[in-house]
Amino acid sequence: MSGAQLQSGNLGAIIAGVILLGLGGVVGMMFSLFVANLRQSTKAREFAQKAREEARQRLVASRAQDIRLLLDAASAQAQADAKAKAIHVDIQLPQEAVRVFAIETELRELLAKVTAYAASVMRTGATLQVSAHADGEQAVIHWRDLDAVDAHPPLARFFDNKLSAAVTASARACERIAGHHGGRIYSAPRDGGVLGLTLRLPLLQA
Repeated sequence: MSGAQLQSGNLGAIIAGVILLGLGGVVGMMFSLFVANLRQSTKAREFAQKAREEARQRLVASRAQDIRLLLDAASAQAQADAKAKAIHVDIQLPQEAVRVFAIETELRELLAKVTAYAASVMRTGATLQVSAHADGEQAVIHWRDLDAVDAHPPLARFFDNKLSAAVTASARACERIAGHHGGRIYSAPRDGGVLGLTLRLPLLQA
């Protein structure tokens, strides 16, 4: 065998080795991607299962609630908070029931958080008006500072990001509770008045 043939054979072996190494790298990368996708799919299934279980638990815990009764029960705490801050609370309720399908403890928590925030930011002697009514297919609760001195009073700033960490956490908790029940809570006026806080939830049809 000539030197040229040996050299050609060695070159061929080198090229074959490089090709095999490249194929090995591709196969390894494909295997890694397969494992990663498999893990992601497993996590996605676990997350979906957890979400379904949480939704089932929330459904089991939910009951028909009359907003009027919840506000009546919350009024004692509201009066206590108001007395500690020396503000007044005016709760206005309709004669007809305003029913929602909700978890009672969570709605009570939301009402308590809003009342506590109102008591912490309103001026001494001011009146916090809390009203409830049905609006089309929604149940509505509105909080308003009747003695506000500007169109954007502190009560309506509950969701501002510039507030303390504790207030921000309380506001986000209220948003989560409202969202879990298919509703929302936000700053809004009523009847052309100053900005207040409004909670809207799906109305439970008879």
